[in-house]
Amino acid sequence: MSKRTDTVLHITPAQYREYAEIAKAHGMVLRLFEQPARIIGLVGGLDPAAIDATSSSEIGSLVEVPFLLLCSSINASEVRRRGQDRYECDLSKLTDAEMYRFWLFHEIGHKANNYSTLSYQFKHFGKDPLYADTLCRMEYANEVLADRWAWSQVCDRPMPLTPRGQKHQEALAAELAYLDGITGGPRNHANPWPHVQPGRYHAVPLRMLARSDAALWIGPDVSPAVTRRAQEYEAKVQRSPGHYLPESLLLSDGGSQGCRPAHTFGSLEVKDE
Repeated sequence: MSKRTDTVLHITPAQYREYAEIAKAHGMVLRLFEQPARIIGLVGGLDPAAIDATSSSEIGSLVEVPFLLLCSSINASEVRRRGQDRYECDLSKLTDAEMYRFWLFHEIGHKANNYSTLSYQFKHFGKDPLYADTLCRMEYANEVLADRWAWSQVCDRPMPLTPRGQKHQEALAAELAYLDGITGGPRNHANPWPHVQPGRYHAVPLRMLARSDAALWIGPDVSPAVTRRAQEYEAKVQRSPGHYLPESLLLSDGGSQGCRPAHTFGSLEVKDE
């Protein structure tokens, strides 16, 4: 359990089902993806999901739910190498057993313990001359907060700091105090979602159900009618991949998301003197 290897870690079907239940408890559905980019996970908008994947009924059978994406494999060596220069938390200290759970809870942390950039945009757009700069500062701070929250949920020891994190503790504290003052502090938006119930066949993303190996990840009792609708939806996605995540990230800029890195292990933009 305490091993730290330089191998490529792969999520297992049992892990997926466990993590899917954790995501649902926080008002999200979990979808896996594979892509040749340094993106491990992200949270996004809404995904269509089957309320009950064993039911052949069409009327009232789907719900749109906030989604959480996790890559099906993690290069532990790269995480550890880049993690030593992360904003604050030294990810090189994660064990193999902690790696996937950390990233799961990091993404949940963006809902459970983050500044609301959307609320700030509604309130300050066109009014604050430092609007764009403040948004970027909030997004970098949100990465720090998500790391802290994930470590507290997954690891039973104090969070280790990178050299950068050690050097800039006072600056980080001042930054968070400043953002607290203009936003009222981080908020928890990881709330239960309507029609999202526990259970392997409940609230399953259509794109997971469209996979050729869906039975491996979800279970053997998925309704053929649900599978058919899921495959029709996936065909629609493939016709316009630029409108969907994570495909749009690859097509746009190789995985970048504006001023906030999509977990490419970039460093917090605090200038070293």
